[in-house]
Amino acid sequence: MSELSILIADDEALIRLDIKEMLQGAGHIVCAEANNGLKAVELAKSFAPDLAILDVMMPKLDGLEVAKILHTMNIPVILLTAYSQTKFINRAEKVSVYGYLVKPITERDLLPAIQIAYARWREMQAVQSKLETTQQELHSQKQVSRAKAILAAREGISEYEAHQLLIHQAMDQRITVVKLADQIIKTAE
Repeated sequence: MSELSILIADDEALIRLDIKEMLQGAGHIVCAEANNGLKAVELAKSFAPDLAILDVMMPKLDGLEVAKILHTMNIPVILLTAYSQTKFINRAEKVSVYGYLVKPITERDLLPAIQIAYARWREMQAVQSKLETTQQELHSQKQVSRAKAILAAREGISEYEAHQLLIHQAMDQRITVVKLADQIIKTAE
């Protein structure tokens, strides 16, 4: 696994130190440390880490609230906690965290959790990107179909002929078919 830039947030200094040593020993960079949730959010905005490791129970803003905020910033989160009760796990599920470790944390637990969490986050990024691309392609196809229908009705030709006309006009104007379709639709409205 490649070197990651990691933010650590825990109100206990010794735990932060232990985690930092484990991470640095594994070749990661600890870009920032926070002892409360608000500071963690500020540091995440400043340093844009690859991943954040957050304690659930912190002053000012708990780790679950911080995880929600970091999710909107596109930063994956692993939660650390002394609490393994169902209510915390259920809340963690709802804020899109990528890992949940119960203290005390060992290197044997932490490093694989980081690797898996980061891999899942990257997979989610790829899925999100593909979804956005697919949505854009679908929108483009709808626009071209609408423009073909408008041309066919206006010119009294078949949709196939309208499609050919659309392609030739786009080539003549040196613009994409989608851009020309948008222009035709705007003119018709």
